[in-house]
Amino acid sequence: MTLDSLALFWGSAFVGLAPLICFFFQITFPKSQLIIIFVTAAFFYLLSCLGASIFWYIMDPLLGLDNAWTALVPGVLAQFLARCGFVGLYHRVEKVIEVSIERSEAENRENSRPQSTADVSAAKLKLELNDVASGVAAGTGFGGMHCLMMFGSLLASETADMGVLYQPSCPYLPSLVVSSVNSFVFFFLDLFWMLFTFFGMRRRLIFPRGGGMLRDMGNNGRYFGGYYGNTRSGGNSALLTVIISHFAAAGFTTFNLFQYGCVFSMSLVPVVLVVVAYLYWSGISKIYNPLPNSNVRLSLPAS
Repeated sequence: MTLDSLALFWGSAFVGLAPLICFFFQITFPKSQLIIIFVTAAFFYLLSCLGASIFWYIMDPLLGLDNAWTALVPGVLAQFLARCGFVGLYHRVEKVIEVSIERSEAENRENSRPQSTADVSAAKLKLELNDVASGVAAGTGFGGMHCLMMFGSLLASETADMGVLYQPSCPYLPSLVVSSVNSFVFFFLDLFWMLFTFFGMRRRLIFPRGGGMLRDMGNNGRYFGGYYGNTRSGGNSALLTVIISHFAAAGFTTFNLFQYGCVFSMSLVPVVLVVVAYLYWSGISKIYNPLPNSNVRLSLPAS
């Protein structure tokens, strides 16, 4: 490889994979529980790819799926279902852990035993398994695997000394650079989408269908930072935000099918990221973490 090729290779690698490396080593790697969440979320992304592929394999001979949207729609829906499925599994595991901790605390109170090292470890585990830390770890795993699948294969192909790849959609910019920028943006989109999914699935778990607001979870007014509201409908709105913004981001990448289309795709996909980040900040950031033991469905009157 020439010096120019080396600079292109490593520069693109740092842009495309830097968020994954930073989030993994700074947040996920120091805590073993978050590593488990990271790996499981990455596995669920692979399951979403498998599901979309099976759908394509079955339906293509029947319907003739021969355009970009017929690939994007099952892919987006499969990823949405994979996120929801992962968070649902997380809630089940969380419930088992909380029941085990509560049982241990009850036994200690009955036997009047002093707090042991195991009890301290259990308390730390309970503190670490909150929706923010787990959501970031899961988003890192899900988005990281997405980056590796989308960008890693192209990056690996560039190690062969066969020249620099260009495409008609972006004839003046190497495809490796375009892919690295998309990888960078979609990593953070996956991160925010996972956080929205945690929020939405938690509210759907807490609040029964048609249930009212929980007053002791804080001010439920439509204020900045909590505009979505601590309700089941607020959770549904968060999940709807995920699927609409994902369709928008994926749809904007179809500009790459046209001559000079990357001018639009590379401009519009980051706009989606900015909008999703703003919606997170204004809609759920101040009401994100619910109360402890909030994995139990409440009995609330209809609102």
